[in-house]
Amino acid sequence: MNRSSAVENALNQKKRISLRWKWTTGAAIAIFLTYTIFSTVLYVTFQQIMLENEEDSLRETVQSLSDRFGQQYYALTEESVAETLELRQLQLLPSYSEQTGPETTEESILSTTPLSTSHGGMFIRVYDPDGELLYESSTVEASFERTDKMRIDTIDGPNGEAFSARTPIFSYLNNEHIGYLQVVNTLESYHRLSNSILMAILVTGLIALMFSAIIGYIIARRFLQPIRKITDAMKTIEREPESLDRIDVGDGQDELTDLANAYNSMLNRMQRNIEHQKQFVEDVSHELRTPVAVVEGHLKLLNRWGKDDPTVLEESLDASLQEIGRMKSLVQEMLDLSRAEQVEIHYKNEQTPVRQIINATYNNIKLVHPDFTFILDDDLRKEVYVNIYRNHLEQILIILLDNAVKYSTDRKEVHISVSLDERNVQIAIQDYGEGMSEEDTEKIFNRFYRIDKARSRYKGGNGLGLSIAKQLLEGYKGKIWAESVLNHGSIFRIILPILKTTNEKSTLEKESQAKE
Repeated sequence: MNRSSAVENALNQKKRISLRWKWTTGAAIAIFLTYTIFSTVLYVTFQQIMLENEEDSLRETVQSLSDRFGQQYYALTEESVAETLELRQLQLLPSYSEQTGPETTEESILSTTPLSTSHGGMFIRVYDPDGELLYESSTVEASFERTDKMRIDTIDGPNGEAFSARTPIFSYLNNEHIGYLQVVNTLESYHRLSNSILMAILVTGLIALMFSAIIGYIIARRFLQPIRKITDAMKTIEREPESLDRIDVGDGQDELTDLANAYNSMLNRMQRNIEHQKQFVEDVSHELRTPVAVVEGHLKLLNRWGKDDPTVLEESLDASLQEIGRMKSLVQEMLDLSRAEQVEIHYKNEQTPVRQIINATYNNIKLVHPDFTFILDDDLRKEVYVNIYRNHLEQILIILLDNAVKYSTDRKEVHISVSLDERNVQIAIQDYGEGMSEEDTEKIFNRFYRIDKARSRYKGGNGLGLSIAKQLLEGYKGKIWAESVLNHGSIFRIILPILKTTNEKSTLEKESQAKE
């Protein structure tokens, strides 16, 4: 079975794709697509601008040549064309892609370049009025049709797209139609420059892809480091549930830092719960040992011979029932203590009116102990609210009042005082009983701690009441401490933060309703 699980885990590991690689691939693709779209837009825009400028340059060349041929009086002939071209010394205007010097004018048409040379992929043809070819600078595949105005067409050239311009030629002397002119621009410079730019874009794109992949990997590795730490911590906790290993958050202030902090808080809470469970089991086991031994002893006594003696039988049953009652009380108090350790989870949005609870508890304790004098000193001018479950506040007051009654001696009097400062409500319960030494005062809130005189078995109790009260108050951000003088009585003081505003109280009410 274990081997099968190991094989299955190995297969899953092979199929699993790391989040780091997903982020790296995603970042590389995103950056590459962004670069591709941006480069494509720039490339297409650049091509369009170059084509428009090539077309303008071609139009200027055609117009300049047409103006020169228009100086003839009669229809064009081979001789007149040759004469116009000044004994075969014609240079066409350079295309836009090759213009690097001063602005070209009509005078730059003439040069010493032989006619047979085709400059920058531009070729000319001259036709008579009937469309018969009189002159061509180079053989190029380009159809010709007569036209009544200048036209520029897109044709297929030797390098791809090309321009063909056709225009009629009119004499400036008599305004007669004397021939046609055709200029073909194969866009040689345009295609060469476009190919160079495209190659540069492709090479740069590949470099950008590699660079973005590397940067994406580094960034993903850095961003995933807290997640990797969380994973390692989880594996450690899985192997060792009681491990104290935590994630090193560092100085980060991002969402991953929040995640790491939340995980550390969760582990701390789990650790506290585990410790509380262990403490609960240890305490119950320790405290139940004595009553269980007592009950067992009485049962063995009855089993041997005591059941035949009515007196022994009655005493054993009474003692056993007393110990069982003590065990029942002990278990209940242990459960209360266990719940008190989790108040910040289950009761964090509770709010309670202090004055109302104290008055109700004061009236109840007077009925339960009519032989005692209870004095309430209430300095609260109006009702105040504290963040505590009302049953827990009642439980704390009852624990302290029961102790005050239980450990009083000759003077059966208990004082209860309530006061308020800017932030807290303060409650004090004073008795005039046996009191405690300084050493006992420091240990009085420990679990199962008993003072020899004041916490002897005949007075009842398991030594958990004050521990429960302290745990409850600390869960609600409160405090409790004791002030005592041996043989002169004790004062137990409580501090609880108040809810200062109505808005704060309303917020807790809404959160409590939402939770329900």
